[in-house]
Amino acid sequence: SFLFEHLLSSVMPSPFSAHLPVTNTLAVGVRSYVLQQYYTFEYDLGLWAFGALQVIKDRRSGTLKTCKAVEKMRLFDVQQVGDRLRRLKDIHHPMISGVLDILEDSQHFFIISPHAAGGDVGDWLDRLAADEEVLEEETCARYVAQVLSALVHCHSCGLFHDDLRASSVLLTSREADARVLVGDVGVLAAMGIGSKDGHIADLRSVGMLALAMLLGLPPSQVEEDLERHLVSGELWSTRSQEAFDFVQMLLEENPEFTASLALCHPWLRNVLLRPGLADDLAREDSLRRLACYQVALLLIPVEMAQRDLERMLADFHRLDKDGDGLLASRQGMQLLLARGACQQSSEVAIGVVDVRGCGTLDFSAVAAAALMVNLLKDGLMKHRVDDIWCCLQKSFFQVYSSDKLSADRSCVLEKVSNSVGDLLENHGAVEFEEFLDAFDDDICEDSLLPKLTESAGHGTPLALFEFGFLAEEPDSWFSSFYRTCGQPIRRREAVHC
Repeated sequence: SFLFEHLLSSVMPSPFSAHLPVTNTLAVGVRSYVLQQYYTFEYDLGLWAFGALQVIKDRRSGTLKTCKAVEKMRLFDVQQVGDRLRRLKDIHHPMISGVLDILEDSQHFFIISPHAAGGDVGDWLDRLAADEEVLEEETCARYVAQVLSALVHCHSCGLFHDDLRASSVLLTSREADARVLVGDVGVLAAMGIGSKDGHIADLRSVGMLALAMLLGLPPSQVEEDLERHLVSGELWSTRSQEAFDFVQMLLEENPEFTASLALCHPWLRNVLLRPGLADDLAREDSLRRLACYQVALLLIPVEMAQRDLERMLADFHRLDKDGDGLLASRQGMQLLLARGACQQSSEVAIGVVDVRGCGTLDFSAVAAAALMVNLLKDGLMKHRVDDIWCCLQKSFFQVYSSDKLSADRSCVLEKVSNSVGDLLENHGAVEFEEFLDAFDDDICEDSLLPKLTESAGHGTPLALFEFGFLAEEPDSWFSSFYRTCGQPIRRREAVHC
C-alpha cells in the first residue's frame, strides 16, 4: 500500500504562494484545450481556495465530474506540486471523493474528481437554517461517523486534511440517507502547506461540523461564536447527552485523541456504515459479521499457537503508531499480508471483522481475521458472510464437541482458559466468561447463532448496541434508537434541500 508520509516528512518553504489572491476573472471558470479533449463544460461553481471550480462532463461516459483549477503562477515549485497532486490518485476509500485524474496546460493544473449530486453539507445546512429546519440526530451521527471513517484512512497514511470544513463534505444525493464523501483530501499537503499535527485540526473541524448539524446552524455562525453555541445552543435540550459530550470532547483538542477513538464514542458506537443497505438489513448484516468474529475468538485459543499470537501482537503495536490501540483496515490488511495471507482472503476477512463498517480494528478483530484466513485458506475469497459463518460453525463443533452436534459451555470455557486465551483477554479486551454467559449449559447447532445474535458481542470490545437493547439506562437516546430489537427500524424520512 502507498504511504503519503513523505508528503509531510520535512519542514520546508511552501511551494504555494499563499499571499497571491485568486483573481475575480477565475469565477467564470477556465476553458482549456486540455480539458476539452476529454470533457465538455457544463457550468461554473465559482471559486475554491486555489482557483476556479466547475462541473464538466466526460465525453466518453457522459458522467459529471468536478474540476478544480490551480494557477501555476501561484506556485513556487510547479513540478513538485504536480508530482504530489498525481500521488493523490492512489487514495481510495468509500467515504472519500478521490482524485480521478490530474491534467495540466501551460497555466493550470486541473484536479478532476467525482461530482457529488447532493452538493455539500455547508450548502445544505445554510438552506435548512433558512427554512428553520434541523437534521435528525441519527442523520447527524451517521454523517459524522462517515467523515471520521475517511479520516481514519487518511491519518493511517500519514496524511491530514488540514482544511476540513462543511463545504468539503459532499453528499451523494439530496436525501438524508446520502453517503458522505470527504473532498480535497491531501490537497494542502500536495501544496506543501500540510501540518504534522494535522489530526488535531481535523478532529476539531469534525467537532465544529457536528455542532453545526446538531444545532441547525450555518457553519459560518458556529465559527463566529463557537463558545456561546457550545454552552447555550437552543437545541441542546432536544439532543442527547452523548451528542453534547462528543462535541465537547473533540473541541478540547486533546493530542492523544484520534479519529479511531472518536468512532468508539458512545454517540457513534451503534452507527453502522453499510451504504446501500436499509437500516434493518444493515443491523442484521452487522450481527452476522459479529457472530463470525465471536466464533473466531472462541477458536483462537485452541487453533493458534501462543508464539504466533505474540508475534501478531508485536506487529500490531508496531503498526499502531499513534498508540490508540486501533488500526485502520488498510493497516490490518498490511499485517495479514506480511503473515503470508493472499490479498483476496485478507480483504474478505477484514471485511467480516469490521463489523460496523467504520474501518477501525482492535487487536481482537485482527486476530479473528487471521484465524479466518488460516482456517479457510484461499477459498475464503469465494465465500459470502453466510458461507464463512457455516465454516466457522462447523469448526467450532469439531473443536468443542465430541459428537460434533453440541458442546458443553463449561468445557468450552475450560479450553479457552489457556495462555493464548489469556493473551486475548489481556491485550484484546475479550472476557470469555462474560462472553459465554449468553449460552445455556448445552450449546447446540441450532442455538449458536441465535444466542450470539442476542448477546450482540457482549464480552468483546466490538459489542454493539451497548446503549440499545442491552442498555441499563432506560432513558438513553441510543436505547430508544434501537428499542425495537428484532423488528425493522423505522425508515428515515428524506430531507430535501
